[in-house]
Amino acid sequence: MRLGETGLTTLLLGACAALAVAALLPRALERPQPLRVERPDVQVSIEGLVAHPGRYRLSWGARVADLVAAAGGMRSGAARELVALADPLTDGEVVQVPSVAAADGEPRVRLNSATRDELTRLPGIGPTLADRIVAARPFASLEELLAVPGIGPKTLAALRDRVRL
Repeated sequence: MRLGETGLTTLLLGACAALAVAALLPRALERPQPLRVERPDVQVSIEGLVAHPGRYRLSWGARVADLVAAAGGMRSGAARELVALADPLTDGEVVQVPSVAAADGEPRVRLNSATRDELTRLPGIGPTLADRIVAARPFASLEELLAVPGIGPKTLAALRDRVRL
């Protein structure tokens, strides 16, 4: 009995299909493994008015509040409202816990609520510049002061320790 071209083609196609099934069958029977996401610890530092400033290793997903707690909490005189306790921590981050008072002991001025007279007591701020600051409020960060005409990097540096949002 001789195979014709059609029979030979059918035989070869059947052999190829059998080889393909044999090669793919183990993969079809495998159970997929669940995806594992590695979440390494983060190393962060905390400075300022906390009981134990320094470097800490916290688990992935930790918040600033966790870091403050690990550092023994805030000391008296800390500007609690300036620390975003709910912010997530990233590896290598440094968290600052500032003082309510400026370095010279004077109370800090709140940029977003200070009166014109309170603003004029700041170094380099006269009545005109105080009016511009009031008109530009509210500020989300101290760096936004640079957008106020008349305030440059030197003035901002002089104000940095004397103001808060």
